[in-house]
Amino acid sequence: MKESAGLVTFILVLVIVLSLALHFTLSYTACNSLSCFQKEMVRCSLASYVHEEPQASWGYEIQGKRANQCLIKVTLLQAKEGDLELRNYEGSSMNCLYPKGTLAFPEKDMARCHGQLKEDLQGLIIKKIHQYILDNLGEIATNLNGF
Repeated sequence: MKESAGLVTFILVLVIVLSLALHFTLSYTACNSLSCFQKEMVRCSLASYVHEEPQASWGYEIQGKRANQCLIKVTLLQAKEGDLELRNYEGSSMNCLYPKGTLAFPEKDMARCHGQLKEDLQGLIIKKIHQYILDNLGEIATNLNGF
């Protein structure tokens, strides 16, 4: 009888310890300020933050370490001003990898990112460059003839 009570106590303590370990390991910090998010990014701790800019709202989610790099999921939450064609990509995400200890805005260095949002944004840039060339073909040709 004593052995079964001791076993139950041991199992109960083990479940509590494992629950606490999981809670502290897997719990996210919901940052309400940029300084909070930056602190968590440098440490590569699980955290989320919504970065409001005049042109768009970006959602950041630090998802943890991957081979000594910090994985951050970036989501375009809302296009506000400027090129409203961005609205077509609201809800799209990309994953960005930074060396641990780096402090940056992930969407500003897309060379470190991969995913649908990156592809969409690159496609939009190519489309704009193509349209610019078509709109200014005469001026471009004149400038090239000067060489």
